[in-house]
Amino acid sequence: MGNISDLPVLDRPREKGRRYGLESLSDIELLAIILASGFRGSNAIEISTSLYNKYSGLNNLSEVSIAELKKNKGIKNAKSIILASVFEIHRRLVIKGNEMDDGQVNEEYLLNKYRNVLSRCNQENLILVLLNSKQQIIYETVLYRGSENMISLSFKDIYRVLLTNNAKSYYIIHNHVDGDSVPSEQDIIATNEIVLQSKRVNIKLVDHLIIGVSDYYSFRKMKKTNFSY
Repeated sequence: MGNISDLPVLDRPREKGRRYGLESLSDIELLAIILASGFRGSNAIEISTSLYNKYSGLNNLSEVSIAELKKNKGIKNAKSIILASVFEIHRRLVIKGNEMDDGQVNEEYLLNKYRNVLSRCNQENLILVLLNSKQQIIYETVLYRGSENMISLSFKDIYRVLLTNNAKSYYIIHNHVDGDSVPSEQDIIATNEIVLQSKRVNIKLVDHLIIGVSDYYSFRKMKKTNFSY
């Protein structure tokens, strides 16, 4: 294929979108508009088609790092930043859309916020999300970064953060290096102990979420632990 300008006017993504609305465009045509131009021998539609096919759609493409994007022909610094920025804007809109009107957070909000961050980490991370009495986030922190195999859950360390920030409730979120969301026996034992300790100090553990590559695990939903207070 030659230049996009060689196409009939109404086959060009920009003109088609202007005439019929952006909703009429395919994913590939939208990508071509974002990329704006090609390089010698390939136009924006061809580059977009190559990216779309290589990563099997927008969902997978949205998780590709800037460094990885730049490995594709026709995608250099500027285009990789533009693409990553578009996907980041979408991610933030999804997260914002899952907030309640009063700023309260829920499980879906936290999953959307942390899935891309944790699902492909080569270390285990344990994140605390602290809430006030209105179920609004007041503080978030990575409490531990562990070895490739495990992290140690200690309520003593957790309580110090809860107390310092005057938290009324909180979430624990962590990942496994292998991308599996199934809790280990150690995860189950530690979570049960943390729930008991949280009840003693009257600070509610709302849930412990393990985020995997393709799914997640909720201790509350799976009823592995008695969260009733």
